[in-house]
Amino acid sequence: MSKIKLKNPPMKVIPNNSRISWHGYVADKGGCGHLRVIIPYILTNIHRFKNSNIQIYTSYGMNYSMDENFYKGKLFVLFQRAATFEQLKIIKFLKKNIFNKTKTAIIYEVDDDFTEGSIPEWNMAADYFNKNRKYCLNIIENAYAVSTSTEYLAKKLRKYNKRVIVNQNHLPKFIWGSDIPEIKEIKNKKPRIYWGGSSNHFALPNSDKNGGDFGNKLIDFIKKTTDIYDWVFIGAIPKEIIEIRDKIELHEWQSVLYYPHYIKSLNIDIGIAPLAKHEFNKSKSNIKAQEYTAAGIPAIYTNIIPYENMKLICDSDEEMISNIEMLVSDSNKRKEVWEHDYSVLKEDLFWEENNNIEKYINNYLNMFNMRLPED
Repeated sequence: MSKIKLKNPPMKVIPNNSRISWHGYVADKGGCGHLRVIIPYILTNIHRFKNSNIQIYTSYGMNYSMDENFYKGKLFVLFQRAATFEQLKIIKFLKKNIFNKTKTAIIYEVDDDFTEGSIPEWNMAADYFNKNRKYCLNIIENAYAVSTSTEYLAKKLRKYNKRVIVNQNHLPKFIWGSDIPEIKEIKNKKPRIYWGGSSNHFALPNSDKNGGDFGNKLIDFIKKTTDIYDWVFIGAIPKEIIEIRDKIELHEWQSVLYYPHYIKSLNIDIGIAPLAKHEFNKSKSNIKAQEYTAAGIPAIYTNIIPYENMKLICDSDEEMISNIEMLVSDSNKRKEVWEHDYSVLKEDLFWEENNNIEKYINNYLNMFNMRLPED
């Protein structure tokens, strides 16, 4: 006799005047915690639905509450990038002693691929996740569901938890603004080429490891062309070009609230986004492409999953160098590149547009067989 496959129960439409709340614990307030928890929670709280009086209340913090009353009425509690043995112990304690009473679900939020063999050894996160991987996976297994940023990573995590949702990254328009600079002729004495990011993209300067997202030929090109181009970096630089630190422009990392204004003030002509082709990078989101596009910067990307739909994608350092030289010499091409990338990213660029906040809310509600009413 063949088995009858049970269907999921039908989605329950949230009735008017409903109040739904959840809480998030963030591991960091300056990076992913800001991008994937703090900003969407702020926007979720102030969002007004067109045809209903539904209210979504979200809160976040870094210090765990052990007060049962704090969790009453909360649909779930989200743990962003919890990873250590101590964090695992706290989550298990909360689940056993509080969440089972309050009927509060656990959702684990992670947007880095920490699975076995994914992180290159030169990456500063490798030692941390090699030490804590088993605790991360245990947290996932104890969670009701997992939230992540890309389908590529979601497929990997479904090995450990079948409920994995994809919440795409978006930019907050209220910080980035809609005043995207116009693509014009290069008027700088030297064309300004930009890259911004954390030390996570390179082997640390004080380590005995080598490697990173910048290939050797691109690094040599940078060294040889400081008299032709202004190479502008924010945050970090490859250890291989520290020797020419006085010939490049290195800015300190900026507050996530100030960064959009800061990058627009740098008068950048071209952006680059090289990524080494390995599993860790394949799971990344296209947030850098969103940032370049919102800042009015035509950019050149590695041909890898996060950037596969961008106009200028490269399979080698030679291609990236050739495209840099091409964009420098052709303002019409720079405009064409930016317009293509904007058309690709427009629908998902900002939280406040194209119902992206409501899609985000529904992603969570759907896991509990609930959904917002349609407009």
